[in-house]
Amino acid sequence: MKILPIPQKSENVSGSFAINGNAKMFCDSEFIAQAEMLADLVYESCGFFLQFTDVITEAQIIFSKDAALPAEGYVIMINRGIATVTSSDKAGAFYAVQSLRQIFNLDVKQRRIACADGYVEDSPRFAYRGFMLDIARHFFGLDVLKTLVDVMSQVKLNVLHLHLTDDQGFRLQIDKYPLLTEIASRRFGSEVNRNGETYVDDVPHEGYLTKQDVRELVAYASARNVDIVPEIDLPGHFVAAIAAYPDLSCTGSVSEVRKKWSASKDILCAGNDKSYRFVNDVLDEICELFPSRYVHLGGEEVAKDRWCNCKLCRERMADLRIDSLEELQTHMIEMFRVHLEEKGKTVIIRNDGVTKNTDKRVVSQLWTATKHRRASYETVSGRPLIVSPRKKVNFNHDYNVATMKGVLGLKPFRGIRKADRDNVLGIEGAIWTQRVENEEQLFFNILPRLDALAECAWSKRRKDFYIRLQKRLAYYDKAGLCYNGKFVRNAVGNRSDKARQGDTL
Repeated sequence: MKILPIPQKSENVSGSFAINGNAKMFCDSEFIAQAEMLADLVYESCGFFLQFTDVITEAQIIFSKDAALPAEGYVIMINRGIATVTSSDKAGAFYAVQSLRQIFNLDVKQRRIACADGYVEDSPRFAYRGFMLDIARHFFGLDVLKTLVDVMSQVKLNVLHLHLTDDQGFRLQIDKYPLLTEIASRRFGSEVNRNGETYVDDVPHEGYLTKQDVRELVAYASARNVDIVPEIDLPGHFVAAIAAYPDLSCTGSVSEVRKKWSASKDILCAGNDKSYRFVNDVLDEICELFPSRYVHLGGEEVAKDRWCNCKLCRERMADLRIDSLEELQTHMIEMFRVHLEEKGKTVIIRNDGVTKNTDKRVVSQLWTATKHRRASYETVSGRPLIVSPRKKVNFNHDYNVATMKGVLGLKPFRGIRKADRDNVLGIEGAIWTQRVENEEQLFFNILPRLDALAECAWSKRRKDFYIRLQKRLAYYDKAGLCYNGKFVRNAVGNRSDKARQGDTL
């Protein structure tokens, strides 16, 4: 059975399975929503509805519960004219539907469903299987985010990490600070590179998620077993917010949302009590909107020049009896960690923001180059880890940099001591959008690398990846998604109009 990502165990057995408009479905009450999803997919593909029945012996498709199965795991048995789905939870039932989607070929039009008999036993390698989208540099709204959730959930990725804020934009409605949407969400030009020349244009860019957008997105994602993790990047990458509230900086002189892509030296002042009140207020509203157990606080690429010359920052260091700027950043993160912990949240920061004194409950996202990751293990050992090596899984890079082969060859435990491997929560890919301006560019860069990422996050195996990828193309084409067809065509000889269009971007 050719399923992507590859199951832990699958095999064909003798016999075949076929259903038409007379088919019936029996469902454990816990899995009605997942069974209805399957019924909708069958209708879109075949034009007939699967009828629900309360009599299990009348059913050709059965959803049942087995509490002994692992979280997110499932078993599919297709034999003697009956397809049985067994799972311990809703997530497992949902993933079983995604596997049946491929087994039954439900992304193409057909008159009936027919497949070989077989058996699938499956569960994830990692609990955290994520992808990060930067909507701060270029904004992508609710419809695109829903599409991304669909694409992710179909290949069993379960975390959408939203990079909501940066120097170039603040993309979330915060009621207590209305200037974040009136000022911080608007940029009046962007750095561009055309014909070998780099300059700042005067084309405005704006947008933000309303609270209603977030509620709708969270509900939509939850139904597809995707957790939405919000990120407020600090203390660096904070210029957009500072442009709206200048007294959050050390100088008070920032007057506009940053147009250039490079990180600014203007950062959140670590010595000003207003900074802590402001961030805690923002985090309070974020916690009300996002039920995720995680809140990401960025923490990367912090130029601390302004802190060196700031009277308030120097006084704060003296009060704390610390003598390094890195430890001042650690203090700031710790203040927010405690605040979030009181609300039941766990903080994630990127590994270059982690020091030896960072609380061990903070999750470290290993994103920098391999040699730097190895150098940083002294400060990340003994804590939860998310593996995100940027040269392999940052999909804003060209395909000849972050290659399909490189993604598929990702070794999550590379360089991590055996004693720390049990601390690895999972894998996360990313796309930073400085040079990604529209939906076509977004999905061209993501697809099909996202499928390769899902393969690594779900399973240890990679057998026949490109052959199994073929069924995904039917969905891409049906959904009108732009993808990079070059690698797919080379491997499986498939060429579509949409793939040809994608190659020109």
